[in-house]
Amino acid sequence: MRSDSVPNREMVVYALYLLSGELQRVHTEDIARKCHELDQASFSWTKYPEYPDKDIVRVALFDARKETYGSLVDDRSGQTRGAASRARGGSGVDGWRLTPAGAVWIRDNLPRIERALGAARPKEHRQVLLKQLKRVRQHRLFAEFQESPDGFAPNIGHIASVLRCRVDAPPEVWASRFEKLRTKAEVAEAKDVIGFVEKCARAYDRQRPHGGNDDTAHD
Repeated sequence: MRSDSVPNREMVVYALYLLSGELQRVHTEDIARKCHELDQASFSWTKYPEYPDKDIVRVALFDARKETYGSLVDDRSGQTRGAASRARGGSGVDGWRLTPAGAVWIRDNLPRIERALGAARPKEHRQVLLKQLKRVRQHRLFAEFQESPDGFAPNIGHIASVLRCRVDAPPEVWASRFEKLRTKAEVAEAKDVIGFVEKCARAYDRQRPHGGNDDTAHD
């Protein structure tokens, strides 16, 4: 049972973190199940408390997405269901991620939430995260950054290799890749990777081509 000091909008962010929301999109139903595990009383149906209430979780996620509360999550998937879905407020295939701001928030508030819940930080989660960051740290471009951070001016092709996308991918694909990597680094408190991402993002802005498609870039 959780403390009342953790509102629903924070609980869904914490649940998303536990489900590796900095690494991948997470379906609303998976977040609902995790929230139900953490606090059945707050995230269940009234007549049938053994079932998680997805509507309560969705409202909390929309709150956590608001700028008022720090824009901690987003549900951008890069795909759409059509005009009818957008008219109903849908942004695409169901899936939520932590934003870089959400990752910073988790880093700063995790001890408080864990104390309130009496929970322990999942070691497996952090191991997966560090494994993914290790791939970045082992890239030759990262070694160049470490050798000369101030003079680091990477070629856009080399940056594409790190992010695993095409040079002529649309700007929104690049922005998504930078955001995902920055989010992982924020959660892991990897300041070296954060600095690397910032330098790469600025270099991309100076060199990025106009137009093009990215038919090989996938989440």
